[in-house]
Amino acid sequence: MGENALKIMGVRVDNLSRAEINGWIENTLDNPPERKFVTTLNPEIVLEAHQNKEYREVLNSADLNLCDGFGIKFLFSIKGRKINSRYTGVDLVERVLKLAREKSITALIIVSKKSLSSPEEIERGIGRKYNFKTRAKYWNGEKFFENEEAKSAEIVFLNFGAPEQENFIFENRSKFPRAKILAGVGGTFDFLSGKMKRAPRWVRRIGLEWLWRLLEEPKRIKRIKNAVIVFPWIFLTHKK
Repeated sequence: MGENALKIMGVRVDNLSRAEINGWIENTLDNPPERKFVTTLNPEIVLEAHQNKEYREVLNSADLNLCDGFGIKFLFSIKGRKINSRYTGVDLVERVLKLAREKSITALIIVSKKSLSSPEEIERGIGRKYNFKTRAKYWNGEKFFENEEAKSAEIVFLNFGAPEQENFIFENRSKFPRAKILAGVGGTFDFLSGKMKRAPRWVRRIGLEWLWRLLEEPKRIKRIKNAVIVFPWIFLTHKK
């Protein structure tokens, strides 16, 4: 995707329109499995990559790096660069699962033991919203790859959070022989399970989802500080 890419603090952002992203996803699902690695970049992820060269290399090895965070889009605009589309983890999951239902493609969600939502809650949430049956299972170490679900899954989502989920995909995607798309989507499934309430659309549109999340989860204050103070400062003073 390099011809449509921008760089932010050393991390590639694939600058595609929503239609181009949707087309890429559908084309990937229509083709034989190539284990495409997709990320949804937000300020916290980029900041972590700025401070961690190995993680930065993992992100830059991905097949598609989407701009999730409003802060990334806004800061690029300050420097006169336009991000064509903000495409969140929720957008990615919704698009992929709708196509999976239409095309009868199997999906697997690998769930962290620290997850707010249990596998059963995630399965029920997806069933209610999309009328589509997925399998969600806790990660239990290397023996996980012996499961039939791992061997047959054509879509693999993880909710480990960054950087664990991206590092996991980088190290293990070859162990999912039928996978077409693999992506880490953090807390997305907590919205779908009903464990977390997503900010209203108007709040997301004006870029204040971080404030909504802080009010909902005060313990996130350190992460919010990194996203809305530390990240912009480093971005604006970064020379590359």
